[in-house]
Amino acid sequence: MIARRTHECAARLRLAAVLVAAALPAACSSGGASARSAAVPDRRAYGVASAGDVAAAVDSMARADPSVVARDLAAQVERKRWTDYVFARVLGDEMIVRKTGYFAPDGLAIPAYLFAPLDTARRRPVLLFVHGGVHGDFGVAHLDQVRALVRQGYVVVAPEYRGSTGYGAALYDAIDYGGREVDDVVAARDWLAREVAWADVERLGVMGYSHGGYIALLAVIRRADLFRVAVAHVPVADLPTRMRTHLPEYEALFAAQPAYGASLAENPAPYVARSPSTQARRLRTPVLVHAADNDDDVFIVENRILRDSMVAAGKDRAGLYTYREWHAPPGGHSFGVLDTPEGRESWRETMAFLGRHLPARATRPATGPPLPGPSRRRP
Repeated sequence: MIARRTHECAARLRLAAVLVAAALPAACSSGGASARSAAVPDRRAYGVASAGDVAAAVDSMARADPSVVARDLAAQVERKRWTDYVFARVLGDEMIVRKTGYFAPDGLAIPAYLFAPLDTARRRPVLLFVHGGVHGDFGVAHLDQVRALVRQGYVVVAPEYRGSTGYGAALYDAIDYGGREVDDVVAARDWLAREVAWADVERLGVMGYSHGGYIALLAVIRRADLFRVAVAHVPVADLPTRMRTHLPEYEALFAAQPAYGASLAENPAPYVARSPSTQARRLRTPVLVHAADNDDDVFIVENRILRDSMVAAGKDRAGLYTYREWHAPPGGHSFGVLDTPEGRESWRETMAFLGRHLPARATRPATGPPLPGPSRRRP
């Protein structure tokens, strides 16, 4: 146990130092300090990394991997650093805000955000909030949604699964679309069960937009035993259709991954196997899907194929599949995160759906040590 904790701590320190996720401290402790510091943490210990720190870390990565410059990983690291800063600055006084990390089943270190109510005396349901993008990251576009979820009483964890940007070449190049990235997200549950006593992992949900919605669907299809609810907004739903409706350069991103190994025409099996539309009969968890018929990224044909598959499998009649399609909402693919009548209505339906299947107010007393370290940060 001590050896494993030492190994985990060392990995988290490497994340903080090498990946420059320094706006928030990585949690690493073998003891149980108060979950909320009584005083404002010292700026020298928890301040934002300087530009020199960023440059030094990126230069070190570039020497080890010359392709870093070609993928502009330096800019990704810098943007991620400021995303961390914004979350801490804007939300840090009203909730626990933490940049942390855990291990995937294959040993890869996965950075993650943790947001939670300041009151840790009672156990609270958990939502895994999955970001979108083939190479994306969890960004401030979701800040108000995180605030709403935490105010409702949820613990929110946003995993930066393999392929995410902002952490250098190793994580970026480990991309496995629809494969191990799903394992990365699900692995957050074990970390919470081990480290965060007031996170009730028996009441677990998952949600996401676009690629994040795709992962949410695959997570509950593959691990129905773990989840009580899923929400998938404008999700990628059918990879063969997606390959046919996008540019060859997009398909090349998939063909270059070992699990795919070739184009759809040359090797269709993984594209089919990793499509939620082909897995409808396995659904056992209530799912809400919102889509837009003017989506210029996930074309509506994908979600209509998923809808038809779910209806054919009887999942709508069983109360497991709830689908709504908006006609020409402002923003198209991004309509659900915009402050428009359509965006607000989508969010109200999301909160209501979560409230039915994963109520946040029915809490139980927490037992065991709280998450170690300070819970908030003020620059």
